[in-house]
Amino acid sequence: MIKMKGISSIFSSLIVTLITLSLAVPLFLYFNSIYNTNSNTVGQNFNKLNNALSTQFSVIKLGNKPSQIYVYNYGSSVINISLLIINNSSYHLNVILKPNEIIPLSGMATKISNISLKNSTIIIEANGNYYYIN
Repeated sequence: MIKMKGISSIFSSLIVTLITLSLAVPLFLYFNSIYNTNSNTVGQNFNKLNNALSTQFSVIKLGNKPSQIYVYNYGSSVINISLLIINNSSYHLNVILKPNEIIPLSGMATKISNISLKNSTIIIEANGNYYYIN
């Protein structure tokens, strides 16, 4: 009878190596996709934060009429105001505010020139971010 102790240990080592290698590729692909997804999310959040920090404007309220409320861009970048919400009414706009420019709310949309803004909530979407003014 021939003893095959050396051959069986070689086969068992090969089987363990093949199992390890066969699991390595799917695990690598899985963790690589998670890493790429997280990297994209971090990049998008960084861009949103950077955009929010560069958007610098102030709402100056001198009265309760839209002609008495002004939006002032005191930052160094251009602001694009695309949405104005007043008392649950939405106004889709395309207003560009250059640096150091000031415009009244009534100058943004002619539909809001007759609205009373006493105790009103104003939400402005500027450069993709929402700003709440009470």
